[in-house]
Amino acid sequence: MTQARLERATLVCTLAFSAIVTWCGSLQAQSTNASNASAAAFATSAPIEQKLIVEDQYYFTVKPFSPPVPVSLTTRERAVYDTPEQATIALISAMASQDFDWFRSVWDPAGIKAMEERDKEVNHDPSFWKQTWARVLGNKRVELTTRIETGDYVLIAYRLVAVDASQPATDAMEFTTPLRRNNGRWFATQELAEDPVLTYWKTPDVRPRRTMRGPRR
Repeated sequence: MTQARLERATLVCTLAFSAIVTWCGSLQAQSTNASNASAAAFATSAPIEQKLIVEDQYYFTVKPFSPPVPVSLTTRERAVYDTPEQATIALISAMASQDFDWFRSVWDPAGIKAMEERDKEVNHDPSFWKQTWARVLGNKRVELTTRIETGDYVLIAYRLVAVDASQPATDAMEFTTPLRRNNGRWFATQELAEDPVLTYWKTPDVRPRRTMRGPRR
């Protein structure tokens, strides 16, 4: 390459490099200006704390047994689970006979798992439950009081009445068991453990409320 051509090539490269530097600088300036403009465009005034209340509706039907149904205890071999009432009687009979394995078999698989995990957390073994059942059910007769229907579930309420009639039946301790049908058989379930119907079926006009996300601090 001749000296003249070399000088021309050098000049072209220098001019091209200068153009690139100038272009990059222009882009940087544009980016900075755009960033400043964006910050100014999204400026906010003083924040205003607001809240949104969403109400869920749970429909259910309450059917009191009239009169309350006395529970005749059954055995594991004779127990049937064709109705929610029969499955509840099996559950009560299992507790009364202190048959822990039978008691757990009345629950659906998810319910069994949930109870096993909870027992592990609080260190409760079968003997704890047998002692509890003996204490709670001792000298008590059991009556089914109410059938509550909601969605795919049926809840059966029952009360423990002192055999010696030392207290009015209406003051007796009452429990409610949610049940769901699976493959033609009714099982007790933990699926409604936190359902408001289970907690408030006696007070349908109550409006429980919980804060899902509190105000920012």
